[in-house]
Amino acid sequence: MGRKKEDLRAEIEKKAKEIYCEMSDGMKVRILDFDLAEKPNKYTIFLIPGFVTVFLSWEMLVEILSKDFRILYFESREKSSSIAPNRKVERRTTIRKMAHDIKEVIEQLELDKQDYITLASSTGGTILVEALSEKWLSPPGAVMVGPTIEYHLKFIAPFLITIVPDFKKNLFMPLFRWFLGKVHVDKNEHPKQYAKYVRAGEEAILRKIRRVLREMYKYKCWHMPPKVETKTLIVGASTDKVHATEEAIRTHELMPNSSYIDLEDNIAAHSQPLADALMDFIGELEK
Repeated sequence: MGRKKEDLRAEIEKKAKEIYCEMSDGMKVRILDFDLAEKPNKYTIFLIPGFVTVFLSWEMLVEILSKDFRILYFESREKSSSIAPNRKVERRTTIRKMAHDIKEVIEQLELDKQDYITLASSTGGTILVEALSEKWLSPPGAVMVGPTIEYHLKFIAPFLITIVPDFKKNLFMPLFRWFLGKVHVDKNEHPKQYAKYVRAGEEAILRKIRRVLREMYKYKCWHMPPKVETKTLIVGASTDKVHATEEAIRTHELMPNSSYIDLEDNIAAHSQPLADALMDFIGELEK
């Protein structure tokens, strides 16, 4: 008998209803529905995490917000949870397709018929900016934590992902962990952030992310923020090396109906300070 697979889910994650929506190309993406509040706020939160992000990154915030809101945690197609009809569809994952998935999920869940707010981070912000600039959805408000409009990816990352077969991924994990700690996150100063990025790398399915990483190598979409008309709160974290504060401010300056707040670090941008900023933002929407 094989060893039982360890359940790595957080306790709050186990309380969610699991929904799969099928996209137009046959890919099925997962949404975790946290409908736990006794008297939920009229706004539903549609949460769009970053590239290959694991739920651990948002556990604390979901714990806080689920007391007052229904939360729909959307996992885009590059995540390990997505189900493809075949390998060809997996390999064709692109940033634009990830963005279009938001449109299809919003339509299937009929969120466009109710009040909802999008909350996105990092690459979640990339694909949300594209979706909003294309007018694929029109929420009353959007919150973006360190949205990535331009990637500064080292050539080595997409190169290694391209040449490493899926079954040999574990051989390269020590190199990945070293590179992550050396270039992107100070693991001594930010151990929790480092740990969640390591887990995301360990769970990633290479054939789903190869093409996206090659895209990211020279990707920038500065022409898109000026086209976003939705009232938006841009959240910066000035001590976070992964998400450049200067670029978050530039995004705000380009986006005509946006405001900006600096929460200083990645933990604050995923916990109570962000929840407080979100509540203040909703108050502004209601005026």
